[in-house]
Amino acid sequence: MCQIPVKLFPFFFVILHPYIDVVKSLFFFFLVNACILIPAGAQTPASDIFSYFRAPGKPGKLVIVQDAAIQARVNVYLSQQARLNGIRGYRISIYFGSGQDSKKTAELTRANFVNRYPNVNCHTKWEYPYFKVYVGDFRTRSEALKFLKEIEYNYPDAFIREDIVEFPK
Repeated sequence: MCQIPVKLFPFFFVILHPYIDVVKSLFFFFLVNACILIPAGAQTPASDIFSYFRAPGKPGKLVIVQDAAIQARVNVYLSQQARLNGIRGYRISIYFGSGQDSKKTAELTRANFVNRYPNVNCHTKWEYPYFKVYVGDFRTRSEALKFLKEIEYNYPDAFIREDIVEFPK
């Protein structure tokens, strides 16, 4: 065991005193992770929890006990999403305009976008009195924000809006 000379101990204590809670927290964090990760490394990985329990040679039986209201609520949610023909998500608006040339401008904006980003969905809509061009089918706002940062140089007036987006492929 390493011993700190008695003369140096107060010096180290004075330096570490404001950070003693941080040191304790870090020690506890590493101790807990070591206890969790070391045994996990000895196990064989399974693709999901259900395949782990279905694997031959595993004793026991898995029974899911849940209230019928949970399953009913999930079914209601799925039927609502099917009626919407999509799910709630986000799109980026890159153009909206009204006037005589707004349809032509919307089509040119859409064509320009498709040439630059062929793998991103692009939608043109007419909502009275505007022609609008929306891009992307993002499930989260953070995904949309990431793509907005990517295109903001070419489309400085672009913004994120909530919309019903297509189901993921």
